[in-house]
Amino acid sequence: MSRTIFLLLLIGLFQCTTKTDSESRSGETWVKINKDDLPEKEQLTGTAYGIQKFYNTRKPFLVDDYLIVSDKAMDPPLHVIDVKERKWAYGLGVEGYGPGEISYIWTMDYSSTPGRFWAYNFDKVFSEFTLEDSTAKLAQRQMKQRNPEFIMATDIVWLTDSTLLALRVSGEEKFVEYSDTGEVLTGYGSWKGMLPGDPPLNVVKSAFASNITSNKSKTKFGFYSMDRDHFEILHYSSKEILVVEGPYFEVPSYEVAYRSADDPYYYMNDPEAVRAYQDFFLGDEHIYMLYSGKKVTKIKSTGLIECHTVFQFDYEGNLLRHFELDIGVKFITVDEDKQVIYALSSGEDEDIVEFKF
Repeated sequence: MSRTIFLLLLIGLFQCTTKTDSESRSGETWVKINKDDLPEKEQLTGTAYGIQKFYNTRKPFLVDDYLIVSDKAMDPPLHVIDVKERKWAYGLGVEGYGPGEISYIWTMDYSSTPGRFWAYNFDKVFSEFTLEDSTAKLAQRQMKQRNPEFIMATDIVWLTDSTLLALRVSGEEKFVEYSDTGEVLTGYGSWKGMLPGDPPLNVVKSAFASNITSNKSKTKFGFYSMDRDHFEILHYSSKEILVVEGPYFEVPSYEVAYRSADDPYYYMNDPEAVRAYQDFFLGDEHIYMLYSGKKVTKIKSTGLIECHTVFQFDYEGNLLRHFELDIGVKFITVDEDKQVIYALSSGEDEDIVEFKF
């Protein structure tokens, strides 16, 4: 046997043996992380800010040197935190349904204008705020989802100044691209075949997808599952989707329940199920996944979300670092340049905590 043929056979054998670590679907690359792949834990010690103004907060969002935190108490609707001084700076937003007013903010997004950010609520209103004037409490601009197609979008982020990317209630595509007037432009990926038995597509979406977000440069978009250690990243330039599963392969039992004969929904009914991913952050270099591992029944009974684990991945799906936080947290954001994880702490006395890595 010639040396060339021998090398070709070796290459073929290597490709066959490594192919079992992922699976292929059209336009998707699947990567499976096993427990044996976990890097050694890096212990991170948190520094709490000692903020006393929080009531029921959600998702810190970093804009320049400020963290924006929404508060369900709506007094104020948005907190502005100075990370340089590690202190509360001022409140932002006016509660209501008039021009420039907002209801409870669920997610936030980057603006193409420096010193500004977008805030999104369940009333299907996207509001842009400025940090250049601490007295400007009202939103500077607002976009409301009006037509029936646009109302189908449940989580939404800007793609360009005139297009958006979203998850929607139902439909085959995983990522759906809209115009700013609410027209569906195109979609990426498919929910078909993701669950055995071919359940309704809105059931599949509910099992796998929560909280779409993007990196700041708007080149990567992603979502994650709370019920499974599963997340997906759309590389927008190539339109390829990276799907990462593991390291624990949580697969809870569920049933297709019905509100009416034509209204099915996903109902996770597994008493042993654990919360998998609780939050994530997409940087320009890395993906940061906040992992829970706590039983869902305990979370529901106590009302407390307490996560101590952050996994860092690259955009090829490689698990690079494994952080163990000494303070339980429920949401994160990351400053990759300064190598700081900013988090909202768990427990009754909510606070901002920073972890340097």
